[in-house]
Amino acid sequence: MEALPSDRAEYQGKLLNATARQKNVENDAQLLQNRIALLKKEEARAWRKIQQTKGRAEEIVRMRKENERKNQEKVVMAKRAEEKERKLAEENLRMEERARRARAMQLDEMYRKKQQEVAVVKMEKVNNKEYVQKQNMMSLKEKKAKREAIKRHEEDIAAQRKAEKAAFEQANEEAYLRRVKTKHTETRRKEKQVTK
Repeated sequence: MEALPSDRAEYQGKLLNATARQKNVENDAQLLQNRIALLKKEEARAWRKIQQTKGRAEEIVRMRKENERKNQEKVVMAKRAEEKERKLAEENLRMEERARRARAMQLDEMYRKKQQEVAVVKMEKVNNKEYVQKQNMMSLKEKKAKREAIKRHEEDIAAQRKAEKAAFEQANEEAYLRRVKTKHTETRRKEKQVTK
């Protein structure tokens, strides 16, 4: 039995409506899929951002810890340097004190030696003065002794000459007296001969 035109039109209208609804459903499904894909992309993008942010945060935390570690090392190194400088300064002070004491001891030793040298020089001057005085005294004594020896020698020579002169004069006188006596004797002998 053939359908009536009115029924056919209604059927076709329903078919078109069903097709349109199906088309709409398909379009909605496609839109939904597109929306889901977009959401997935946005989710993936958000997740990447989250991961990047987490990575940056972890990097920041790591860098902060690294900076804190470096700062701590700097603080430790600064404290070590400060302690080293303090010990070096104390050692320098000790060395300066030892050097000062050594210089003071050297100055004391130099002063003591200088005093000894001055005392030695004074003693040498005294000894030299005494030596000069002794030499002068000895020289005066020697000169006096020489003068006395010369005087005694001259006196001895004068006495010897005087004695020699006296002996010579006595010998001459004795010779003269012998000659006079001899002549007198000869004269008396001749007189006796004449009287005979």
